[in-house]
Amino acid sequence: MALVLHPDLDEERQAAVLARYRQVIERNGGSIEEPNVWGKRRLAYEIKDQQEGIYVFVPFQAESTANAELDRLLRIDENVLRHLVVIRPRPNPPKPTPMPEASGPRSEGVRSGPVPAGERQSPGLPVRRSEVIAAQAASEAAQSEPAAESDASEEAPSPTEQEPAQE
Repeated sequence: MALVLHPDLDEERQAAVLARYRQVIERNGGSIEEPNVWGKRRLAYEIKDQQEGIYVFVPFQAESTANAELDRLLRIDENVLRHLVVIRPRPNPPKPTPMPEASGPRSEGVRSGPVPAGERQSPGLPVRRSEVIAAQAASEAAQSEPAAESDASEEAPSPTEQEPAQE
């Protein structure tokens, strides 16, 4: 939970405000860690006619009912200029369980790994960009080989194509 407290609060009143919210969290079955007080900082914009605020970060764990109660109380507290309750992910999320391997013979249509572009069984399947580039390069190479032979034949006309000598 992040709090921006009124800048005129002395340390005793800050402790009293934090103690009040500690009780709310503990009453709802939560636990609170040591608050991290950043002290008085200049605000980016005025909030409730104040240009400064005391920043306090309070890490805690609690049920969702505590969050709702905290939000309600923080909204009406005049000592709190702004508040934000952040839900952090759990430190050790459960690892996903692996899918069991299918027992028995594999079906004909199932493959593991990439499928070459020429072996695709269905024209509606998505094609990888690398497969498209490889297929285009192969087709361009195949088209350019006969063209090279025809270019060579155009340079030197065959004896049958020579024009008859004019007399």
